[in-house]
Order: sequence, then C-alpha cells, then structure tokens
Amino acid sequence: MTSNDDPAAGHARFHQLSAAVRDSRPDDDPALLQALLAEPDRIMAESVLTLLVDSRAEGPGAATSFGAWAEPMLDAVGADGFVARRVHEWSLFKALQSGAPVDREALAAASNWLQRKLVEEADSAAVLAVLGEAGRTKRLRNLAKTRAGRLRSPGR
Repeated sequence: MTSNDDPAAGHARFHQLSAAVRDSRPDDDPALLQALLAEPDRIMAESVLTLLVDSRAEGPGAATSFGAWAEPMLDAVGADGFVARRVHEWSLFKALQSGAPVDREALAAASNWLQRKLVEEADSAAVLAVLGEAGRTKRLRNLAKTRAGRLRSPGR
C-alpha cells in the first residue's frame, strides 16, 4: 500500500473478501484462493487466507480430510509463513482430537493460540498433562493441570 492509496478502498476489499469466505463452500475455494493470491495487499490477503483456513478447519471432518483440503493451499502459499503455520497447527489439533499420539515437542513448540485452544477443547488427559508441563505460560500450564485433573477425577 502506498501513501496515495485510499484506506477506505482497502477496508472495503477486506470486508468483501471476508464476506466471500464466510459465504463460500469448499467448492468455491480454488476461485477464492486465486483471488486472494492476486490481492496486492499481502497482509490483507494473509489475513483472509487465515480466515479461510480457520473456517474450513472448524468444520466437521478428520485430520486426513483437512490435510487433503489444505494441500493445494500450502502449494499455493508456500511452506513458510503464518498461513502455513496455521494449517500445520490445525492439522495437529485435529489429529490430537482424533486420538493421535501426543508429540511433546510439537505441543511445546505450538503457538499460544494452539495451546490455548487445546486447553479449552481437548478431551485428552495426555494432551493436557503435556501442556501442564510444557505450556508456554504459567497460566496455561495451570489451566491444563486443572482440566487434566478434572478429566481424571471419578465420575468423569
């Protein structure tokens, strides 16, 4: 963006692209991806791409189906950068929610976003135990320990 660009036009494009993601179905994703990759404002494009990844990942489906969906996305955006990290973290989240073995190093290296999401949503005492030891913040470690204790307590 240059100093001559109209910020209002950028805001309008952002809202238009965000609405297109919210109103779309997975069949629309190749066209959305093409439009976002053509967007001259890279920060805006990355933000809306992240919204697209989040909306598809939050939907039903196993880690394998999300991985198959995400493969063309990663091919288009590259293996580095925020969007790729978000795809990888969603893949880890979905795998753990499906009962995959807990990878301590991957959980310890996960972003604050993923660690918080797991503490809030994980039903695995093993995942919570690892986060209780290796979580990024003291607050997160304490929340993970508390939730792990509740999952292990009788009557659950």
